[in-house]
Amino acid sequence: MRAAFLHRLNHAEEYLGVALLVVLGVMLTAQVIMRFGFGLGYSWIEEITRMLFIWVIFLGAVAAMRRNLHIRVEAGLLLFPKPLRPFAGWLGDLVLFAFCLAMTWHGIELAASTLDANFRLQSTGVSMFWPYLIVPLSFGLQALRLALWRFGLRP
Repeated sequence: MRAAFLHRLNHAEEYLGVALLVVLGVMLTAQVIMRFGFGLGYSWIEEITRMLFIWVIFLGAVAAMRRNLHIRVEAGLLLFPKPLRPFAGWLGDLVLFAFCLAMTWHGIELAASTLDANFRLQSTGVSMFWPYLIVPLSFGLQALRLALWRFGLRP
């Protein structure tokens, strides 16, 4: 059951990331053609592409965490004596896990704060909840991936 859940989660992350990247590419291409080909430009396309770009980046961070490709200072581990390196690696991952949890918590607070106020994008009128939602979603998934990786539950 756990393997099936992780399998679905992996595909959902990748399909969403690829779909958003395709939409982002199509919208940017259309904007460039309209601007330089016809002298037209729409501010709502720029707002949406900016939001999609942020989502694609944060989903990419989740994919990197799942594949253990996140940025870490491997050279710093070489400064420790060989017997202490595994402990230092665990400590670094524990700090990263705490950071991901803190970002998830504060991201939830940030996204929720936009629901109380009428905080919207100017051209589209889209609630800022949607651009901010990726912060807790991404860091929560990264914390989950790090925990699964550290406890041997790799995909």
